[in-house]
Amino acid sequence: MIEVCVLGPLELRAGEPVPLGGHQQQAVLAMLVAARGRVVPADRIVDQVWGGEPPASATATLQAYVSRLRRLLEPDRPPRAAPSILISEAAGYALRLPTAAVDAWRFERDVTLSGDLPPQQALGVLREALGRWRGVPYEQFADEEWARAEVARLSELRRAAQERGIAAMLRIGRIGDAVPAARALADAEPLRGEAWRLLALGLWAAHRSAEALDALREHRQHLADEVGLDPEPALSTLERAILGQRTEVLDQAVGGAQVRPAQLPRSLAGFAAREAELDELTRFAGTLAVISGAGGVGKTTLAVRWAHAVADRYSDGQLYADLRGFGPEEAPADPADVLFGFLTALGVPDHRVPPSLGERVALFRSVLAGRRMLVLLDNAADADQVRSLLPGTHGCTVVVTSRNQLGGLVVAEGAHTLRLDAFDDEEARGYLRQRLGAERTDQDAAARDEIVARCGGLPLALAVVCARAITRDAFSLDVIAAELRDTGLDAFTVEGFQHDPRSVFSWSYRHLPSTAAALFRHLALHPGPDVTRAAAISVAGPDARALLRQLCNAHLLDEHRPGRYVYHDLVRSYAVELAHRYDDPARHLDVLGRLVDHYLHSAGNAVELCFPFRTSRRPPCPPDIEPETFDNPRDAYAWQDAEYENVMALTEACDDAYLGAFVWVLCPHQQDIRFHVRDSIALARRALTVAERSREQWWVGFLQYVIGRGHLRLNEVESSRAPLEAAIAVGRATNDPTRLAHGLLSVATGIVGVHRVPTREQTMTAYPYAIEALAEYRRLGDETGRVEEANALHPIAWYHFYRPGGREKAQALLQESIDINRRSGNLHGAAGSWMHMARFRSETGDPAGAVSAFEQALELYGDMQDLRIEPLIGLYTTHLAAGDEKAAARARAEALSLLDTARYPDIDRLRAILG
Repeated sequence: MIEVCVLGPLELRAGEPVPLGGHQQQAVLAMLVAARGRVVPADRIVDQVWGGEPPASATATLQAYVSRLRRLLEPDRPPRAAPSILISEAAGYALRLPTAAVDAWRFERDVTLSGDLPPQQALGVLREALGRWRGVPYEQFADEEWARAEVARLSELRRAAQERGIAAMLRIGRIGDAVPAARALADAEPLRGEAWRLLALGLWAAHRSAEALDALREHRQHLADEVGLDPEPALSTLERAILGQRTEVLDQAVGGAQVRPAQLPRSLAGFAAREAELDELTRFAGTLAVISGAGGVGKTTLAVRWAHAVADRYSDGQLYADLRGFGPEEAPADPADVLFGFLTALGVPDHRVPPSLGERVALFRSVLAGRRMLVLLDNAADADQVRSLLPGTHGCTVVVTSRNQLGGLVVAEGAHTLRLDAFDDEEARGYLRQRLGAERTDQDAAARDEIVARCGGLPLALAVVCARAITRDAFSLDVIAAELRDTGLDAFTVEGFQHDPRSVFSWSYRHLPSTAAALFRHLALHPGPDVTRAAAISVAGPDARALLRQLCNAHLLDEHRPGRYVYHDLVRSYAVELAHRYDDPARHLDVLGRLVDHYLHSAGNAVELCFPFRTSRRPPCPPDIEPETFDNPRDAYAWQDAEYENVMALTEACDDAYLGAFVWVLCPHQQDIRFHVRDSIALARRALTVAERSREQWWVGFLQYVIGRGHLRLNEVESSRAPLEAAIAVGRATNDPTRLAHGLLSVATGIVGVHRVPTREQTMTAYPYAIEALAEYRRLGDETGRVEEANALHPIAWYHFYRPGGREKAQALLQESIDINRRSGNLHGAAGSWMHMARFRSETGDPAGAVSAFEQALELYGDMQDLRIEPLIGLYTTHLAAGDEKAAARARAEALSLLDTARYPDIDRLRAILG
C-alpha cells in the first residue's frame, strides 16, 4: 500500500522508500498533501513552485511532474486508464488517498478521535499518533511561504495532543509519567500556559505543592521577561487554589469525584430534515460553533437535537443556558448569573462562587480545564454576552444560537458559523407529513402546497399550522389554507402561545436602532422580488450600507446575492404592517417615489449607454437619488436582466405620469435584446391611455409605434398595421419626422420581414415606405437620424437586389448601413446589418462571404445570448449547404444550447430549422 509521510521530510513508501524526483516535483506532491484532499488550482501550484516568477514553460513542466507522480502513486494503473489518486478537477489537481495512507491526515484524525475516548484509551491513541512524528513537518519545504501555515498548524496540533496526553495521564493517576512529560513540554514552550498548568497539577497531585507554585512563578517570570504579560487567569486561579489547598479543584483535574451535569432541554418532536446541518455541526465538534438565522427558523431545535445525538461523546456532561437575547423579556441574561448556575451545576458550592464576573469566568475555565463537555448557549444577544461563557482550553464543544451573526466571535474567537435558512418546499412537505400523517397531508396536494408557500418554509409557522390542524382534526387542509389566505399573519396566532411569528419577529425588530427599523419598514414597500443596495441608498442615503448590514445581521433581511436583499414572505408582511402602523401615507408615497426614480433613471443610464444615439425622454433625476451608472454595455445589459422584474413591478406602482418614460427606457431591452415583447405592448397600452387622455401627441405617436413594432417582433403583421398607421398619422399631423419615419420604416419591415430574404413583390410593396422613411431620417440631421438611416437602407437594398443589374447597388447599400452603425457606435445595429449582408451573400452564391458576415454579426452580439441564435442558425445552414458537416454541427450545438433559455418570439421556427 502507498503511504505518504510528511511528519518530517517528505517520503513516499510502498513497503520501502520510493524515489520522488527533484525538489520541484516533490513540492507539487507536498502541496497536494497539505490541501488535505481539496483541489489546488494549477496556477496556484505554478506560482508557489516557482516563487511567483514561473518560466514560460511552467504549465507544461507542471503537467510533466503530475504525470510522473501519477506513475509513482499508481504503478499498476493500466495505460490510458483514468488516475484515481492524483486527479485533475476544476482546473487543478487533488490527492484522493484514504486517511490512513497519509501520516499527517491519520495523525489529525486520531487526535480528534481521542477526544471521544475514556482517558486510558485516549492515551494509547495519542501515543501511537505522536509516535509517527519524525521531525519538522514538510522539512524540505518548511521555509517556503506556501508550507508555513500548514507546518504551524500541525505543530500546534502536536502540542495540543501532547497536552491532551498529559491530561489523560493525570486523570488515570499516572502522576509519575505526567510530571516529567509536562516538564519537558513546559521547557520546550516556556510561554505556553497549558503545559505549566499541567505541570503544576501533576506536582500538586504528587504532594509537591511548593514545587507546583515554583513552576507557576517560573512561567510568570518567563512571560514578564519576554513579552511583558501576566499569566492567563486560569493559572492565577490554580495558584490561589494551591495556596488555599482547595482539593476539589485538584480532584476535578486528576480524576476525583465530579458532578456530571445533563442540562439539555427535551428534544422537540416533529423535527424534519436538516441532515446536512447536523453533519456540519458534527464536523465542528471540539470547537466553537454559531448557528444563526431568523426568528422561528429552528435554531434551537437543531442545536438541541444535535446535542442529544452526540451527548454520549461528552463524558463530563452538558451545560445549557437560555441567554434570552431575543424574547418577551426586556433584558438578556446576565453572564454572571449564567456562570453562577454553571458553576453550581459543576459541583462548586454556592459559597465558593466568587462575586465578580471576572472571578467567575476564571473559576469556570479552571473547573472545565481538562474536561470534555458540551456547552449549549441558546438565544444569544451579541458576542460580548457569549465571551464570558466560553471555556478557556480545548476539549469542550460550544454551540451558540442567535438571530445575530455574532461576527465578533468569528473574528476574535475563530468561531465556525452555520447559517440556518427556511425549509425548501420538499422539506416543508416532509415536516407536514411527519406531524399530520402522509394521508392527510397529501390527500389535497393543492391545499398542502398553498400552506407550504404561505409559511415560506419557516418551521415556526409550519408548527403553528400543524397545531391548528391537529386541534381541528375535522378541518380539511383546504379550510386551513383559506384561513391563511384570508387573515395573513393573524392566522398564525395561537391563544396562550407567545411565540407566534409576529411576536417572534417583534423581538428582533425592537433591538434595531430607529434608523435601521425605518429602513426595514420602508424597503418592504418595494413591490419587486428583491431590493438592491443601490436602491436602498436612494431611499435612505449613504447610511443605508450600514443599516443593511444591521438588518442582515439580525436576519430580518437576507443578502441572497451580493448587494441584493430579500425578505422572508412572513417577515415582509410584518414589515408592511409596521409601515402602515408607524409611517403616514405621505412617507409611503415618498419611499415609492424614490424607488421609482431610482429604477427609472438607472434603466435610463443603461439604455443610453447601450444605445447612445437615442435622445433622453425621461424627467430630470432628483438630486438626492443615486441611480446606478455603468462602465460598459456588458454591465448595462446585465443590470437590465437582473432588475427586470423589479422595474416591471414599479411600473405597476408608479404614478401614471411616469409610464411613458418607463416605456422609453425599457423598449430596446424588451423588444430588441431579451424579447419581453408582450410586456412591452401591455406597458405601452397603459401609457397610451394616459397620453391620449392628456393629449400629448408626441407620446401618442411614440407609443403607437412601440405597440405596432412589438406586434412585428411577434410576427403579428396584421395586428401591427393599425398602430403603425396611427403613428404615421401623428407624425404627418405634427410634422414630426421621427414619428413619421419610424412608422413608415416599421410598415416596410413588416412587409419584407426581419429574418428572411424577401420576395420581389414584398420589396416592391415596401420600397415606397422605406424611401420616404429614409428621406425623413435625413431631414432630422442628427445622430438618431443617421443611425436610423442605416435601418432604412435594408429594405431599399433588397429592392435593388431584384432590379436588373442592381445587386452591386444592393451590396453597396448594405455596406453603407454597416459603416453608419460602426461610426455611430451602434454595435447592435451593425450586427443586424451584417445579418442582411450575410443573407445577401448567401443568395448571390457566396457561401464563404456569408459565413464571414454571420461571424461578424455573432462577434458584435457578444454576450447577448438570445441575439446570437440567428447568426448561429445562419452559420449552420450555410455550412450544411457547403458540405462542412463538422462546422455545421458546432454551430447547431451552440444554437440549441442557447434555445434552452431563450425568449425568442418565434422560437418554434428556429427549432424546426435545427431539426
